[in-house]
Amino acid sequence: MALWNVNDNIIYSDGALSIKNPPSGLFTKRHYYKVPYSNVGKGGFIERDGKKFHTPSWTEVHPMASFEDIIVEKKPFDELFVEPEKWEFKSASSDKLYTVKRNRSGKLSCDCWGYIAHKKCKHIKEVENYV
Repeated sequence: MALWNVNDNIIYSDGALSIKNPPSGLFTKRHYYKVPYSNVGKGGFIERDGKKFHTPSWTEVHPMASFEDIIVEKKPFDELFVEPEKWEFKSASSDKLYTVKRNRSGKLSCDCWGYIAHKKCKHIKEVENYV
């Protein structure tokens, strides 16, 4: 029960994909339709003029397409609203707090002078050992 891209032809298979006497150079991979984010989740399907469409994107899909064949692209700017991970450390010589943060790409940074001057510090080492 899946759609497959076989040498740029979309075919439906009810179960495992089986091709008798496959030719050399055969290209096969699972086929998905990427649709833009909308407030209706994965949306729905509608038939018009003998063709099947995904709604609300109005993407023409294979007649046997199901919700398993739909991938909803991320909500625009979603990554801007992700809270970064952070850890706080009290200074050994004062009452200052230093903060280590992980940005969206996974890189750690610290607001202590060691990191600002040398791009490495004991706070980041401690987080790396913890995580």
